[in-house]
Amino acid sequence: MLIPSEDRTLAFFESLILNPKGIENLKESFITGIKESFASVNLKTSDDDVVIAYDRDEFDNIIEIPNDFKVFLKKRLKTEKQIAKEFIDSKSAKILSSNSLNSSFFAFTEATLIDLKNAANKLDYNNIYDTVLELISFFYSKYNKYHNFSRDYLETLSIYRKETKSNKISLSFNWREQNKKKEIKFLYNKLIEAKPPFINSSLETFIKAFTDKPLEVDEKIKWLCLSVKNKNKVSQVTLVELLKALFKNDYIISDFNDFNKTVVNIFCKPNGERLKNIKVSKQEKSKNPSRIQEIQAILKELATID
Repeated sequence: MLIPSEDRTLAFFESLILNPKGIENLKESFITGIKESFASVNLKTSDDDVVIAYDRDEFDNIIEIPNDFKVFLKKRLKTEKQIAKEFIDSKSAKILSSNSLNSSFFAFTEATLIDLKNAANKLDYNNIYDTVLELISFFYSKYNKYHNFSRDYLETLSIYRKETKSNKISLSFNWREQNKKKEIKFLYNKLIEAKPPFINSSLETFIKAFTDKPLEVDEKIKWLCLSVKNKNKVSQVTLVELLKALFKNDYIISDFNDFNKTVVNIFCKPNGERLKNIKVSKQEKSKNPSRIQEIQAILKELATID
């Protein structure tokens, strides 16, 4: 098996999952360890994952000691998961402390985790897949402030959240019943496929945000539309104008009194930080907010859905 390092933080999982003989190699290592510890072993048991070792008790009687590969695998995965986290953290700390942020590490780690997830889903041992999902969640929760994750990654994260069923929730908007699914999906696709995209989010998170469903604390829609006046800031005014139009045209039927609080609960800046002063943005009068013509075109198309 490959040994992980800062340059190959997920090396163990790559050699276990992406190598066609990865599990076979680990199982051989498991059996070798048993053979080195006991004088006699039996590999031909009713369960292919169980190896029987023979020893003698205090009365010199021969006893059988079952060794289960599944148990061994579970412990090894726990150990290697922690090692991977530590290497990811140490590598990230060095990158983030440097003068220029190199995002290639974050992009490479994201892509590797997606590859591992896709391959692990085809294996017989479910705890391998579960461990990869835990690493996917860990990587996002620690570093979404510094990296915009792909649609595929965010969709995977949504599945993980659904399975873990966290009770930490926040407010969301509610959409009218007529054509609800079609309209929300249309709006999502338009916002995320724009050049450049207006948002970074999974479809599932977006749907939850507009169907009065609970969102987890770390489950946000990143608002990416930059201000015309200051390219280092996002245009909250454009976001507010979009949402106000959805209210005005009766797409969103939530209580408008909760507008400010709900926007902050759903949306965040590209670096994951909370939006601020939504009340001020809502009251700000701008003749030409950033990319407002694109937003108006999207809303015009949205009105044609039936």
